[in-house]
Amino acid sequence: MSVADTIEYVTLGNPVSKMVASSASALLRTLGLRPKKVPVQETSMALLPSAHSYVHPHGSLYCLAGSHYHFVRLAGISGASAIFMGAYCKYVLKDVSDPKEQVDSQAFADVANRIHFLHSFAMMAMPLAHYPVFTGSLMIMGTMLFSGCMYYRALTGEKRLQPYATVGGFCLMGAWLSLVL
Repeated sequence: MSVADTIEYVTLGNPVSKMVASSASALLRTLGLRPKKVPVQETSMALLPSAHSYVHPHGSLYCLAGSHYHFVRLAGISGASAIFMGAYCKYVLKDVSDPKEQVDSQAFADVANRIHFLHSFAMMAMPLAHYPVFTGSLMIMGTMLFSGCMYYRALTGEKRLQPYATVGGFCLMGAWLSLVL
């Protein structure tokens, strides 16, 4: 895949951009605005000189992800929830009266948020794994268990779910080790 193909996919060719463009077009048509007909001149990227003539056999990033594209979507949901939980923990934990408890709770929240973010990014690469469903499932389960229990500990101060955070950590280690297979 050339740089031009990648830029075209990221800006206009991905499903989200196509949905936004079609929604905006439908809204404009509803308002009675019609796009002006402009003749389009076809240009072939093959005629342009390029430093790299290698073309990826899969064509687009969406095709590369194939049937495991749902992991990329889950990565988006996970990343958005990581941002939310980081902000929520900062907001809630600033009102804790005991300074030692506040520092401890903030430390647990920071660890949970860091692991949550890291594995949200890693989830985007799951379609490239040799066993994407196995690796992705371990990563999702591990992130939910580990970060969820750590967020719970940070926000409530209760330690009863701490053993499940350990199980989540082992799931995350298993997910990373399954990439070796």
